[in-house]
Amino acid sequence: MPAQPCRPQPGFTLVELLAAVAVLGVLVAIALPAYREQSARARRSQMQAVLIEDAGYMQRYYAANNAYAASPPPRLTYAASPRAGAPDYLVTVSVPAADPTSFVLTATRAGAMRDDRCGDFTYDNLGQRDLVPGSFAAGLSAEACWR
Repeated sequence: MPAQPCRPQPGFTLVELLAAVAVLGVLVAIALPAYREQSARARRSQMQAVLIEDAGYMQRYYAANNAYAASPPPRLTYAASPRAGAPDYLVTVSVPAADPTSFVLTATRAGAMRDDRCGDFTYDNLGQRDLVPGSFAAGLSAEACWR
């Protein structure tokens, strides 16, 4: 009997498989940082909404007490962001003893946002939005992080 020619086996070669894994690795390397940044921006947006809602509460408190520091002391509507679940930011209020007609809300990073490059946020009774000095990465501004 004559010898039959070898037929190639169906499937992938090792080189084809390695090329596919390399392409997948490049796609993940590009997509993962972009996904993380979008996730962080969404968490920052939630926190900013919480700060603005708490500022509204403080304004109503002032209307009832003619000061931000009165008895009973103000209790923020939301002391953390997000409103439910593990906190990404903890919100506190400070009222200067020398000026009970002003306040500053501070959102301090926690949980998944602990290493966020935008740092900690502040919002005051005049509606001024800022970052806590020294808490954010070099080259960032309050305008860039509050958008």
